[in-house]
Parts: sequence; structure tokens; C-alpha cells
Amino acid sequence: MGMHSLIRSLLCLSLSIGLVSMALAGDRLRIKNIVQHPADYDAKVVTVEGRAKAVSTLPVHRGTRRCGGSAVYDSQLFALHDRSGTIGISTPGTCLPNVTKPVVENEQLRVRGIVRVDRNNPKAVPVIDAETVDRVKR
Repeated sequence: MGMHSLIRSLLCLSLSIGLVSMALAGDRLRIKNIVQHPADYDAKVVTVEGRAKAVSTLPVHRGTRRCGGSAVYDSQLFALHDRSGTIGISTPGTCLPNVTKPVVENEQLRVRGIVRVDRNNPKAVPVIDAETVDRVKR
């Protein structure tokens, strides 16, 4: 391999790595984008960041396939608010009690999950079904 083609392939590699890291850095969406164009995000995986508001923990319930029909603990619903807007977040809960540290009011969170738009009620605010909820250290 000549020096010229080696340099060119290294350049291509570093460019593609640069694009990947830019995509990762910029993968956080403004909540407003989802709320204003819900159809564009329906069933897509997104990452948003903001403060938890109006946190409610659902009572222990049964019947999700994930836990094989046994009890589900610590499912939560809350609003996530960034400077651009607010969106609903639903967490799946766990199959055992006291596994996760539930979200509390005003925590700064990064949520990755799937946007769910209510097709029967297009005016309803979309909800993100959270896959991961990470606390953001400030």
C-alpha cells in the first residue's frame, strides 16, 4: 500500500469517526421537536434530557409479559421538562421490589426510549416509553 493511499484511508477513517462522535454528542433532542412533530418520531428511539416534574409511581400491578405475568414494581409516570418544552415519560418498572432507585421530583435525567403517539387522539402529547433513565450529574 503506497503512502498516499494509506493517508487517504486514514483520513476517511478519522472523518467517519468524527461524524459518529458528532452524532452521539448531538443525539439529544429538544423536547419541543418531538411535541411539535410527533408523527416524525412515532415508534422511534430518542434521547432527551431535562428535569422530572409531577412524578407519580404506579401501584404494584400484574400482567406484563416482561415479568411473566407476576408483579411489576416501581413503574413511574412523570413529565420531563427542558427549556424547549415538556413530554410525558413512562418507565417500565421492575420484576422485583427495590431494584431501581425511583425518580424523584426535580431530578435532572437523560431518558432514552421509544416515542408513542396516541393515534386515536392526535392532539394528545406524545409519551416516551423509557428504556433507560440516567441521572445527570451537574
